[in-house]
Amino acid sequence: MLLAVALPVRATLPERLADTGFGGPGLRSFEPRFPLWSDGAAKQRWIALPPGTTVDASRADAWRFPAGTRLWKTFSVDGHPVETRHLVVQADGRVEAATYVWHDGQARRAPDRGAVLTLPGGRRYELPSVGDCMACHAGARSPVLGFAALQLGPAVPALVREGVIAPAPAAWREQGPDFLAATPAEQAARGYLHGNCGHCHFDGGVPVPLRLALDAGQPPAPVDGAAVLRRAGTRNPYQQMPPLGTREIDAQGLAVLARHFNLNPPEKSP
Repeated sequence: MLLAVALPVRATLPERLADTGFGGPGLRSFEPRFPLWSDGAAKQRWIALPPGTTVDASRADAWRFPAGTRLWKTFSVDGHPVETRHLVVQADGRVEAATYVWHDGQARRAPDRGAVLTLPGGRRYELPSVGDCMACHAGARSPVLGFAALQLGPAVPALVREGVIAPAPAAWREQGPDFLAATPAEQAARGYLHGNCGHCHFDGGVPVPLRLALDAGQPPAPVDGAAVLRRAGTRNPYQQMPPLGTREIDAQGLAVLARHFNLNPPEKSP
């Protein structure tokens, strides 16, 4: 059951992660099926709803979250937490974001402009600015990206029956939403594109829609597979996709796309 956390909606998020409700009662962990590639960092995610509220899924592709909904995502490298990103849904449906940096078992808020850390072993780690966060979350159908229909898929019926998601399509009580895919390779590729590209590339978003969403109701429009592979296979900052949050190529993801498009992965490029 999804418990609730009664915390006020703030114009400015706290300086300490512990004061956001993180680690307290009422948090529910969840795992999206198609996570955004983050240069191999491990991620854990939690959500908490205000008391007596539900997630409105009457628009299957654009869930609406009550004001005061809180989400956390912790990024770990080599088994050690580095940062926790925190979102709070505001009364107008938009989100406020902050990043908290871990040190000696505690996490404090990072500068809103972002920062660069040097991890043990000399690895460079970039913390996003608030603007970086909003570049993805503010432009999507819903500002909450991971707790969504296609991302949760098989977990949706239990959430509907528990009353966490309401209203919701009646069919979701028995079967979670999924892609229209002819083969496992297409399913994997569409999932990868949804998790890494779909929050920007949709009808009404950037002008290269991939038609990955539920409301398409039809097979996706043709996609230039070679162009997708070129963008996914480079970390040239002027050409790479996704454009933010990654400096390392996702070799496994690239192989998934190449298999679906029946193309060879591109030669490694800068």
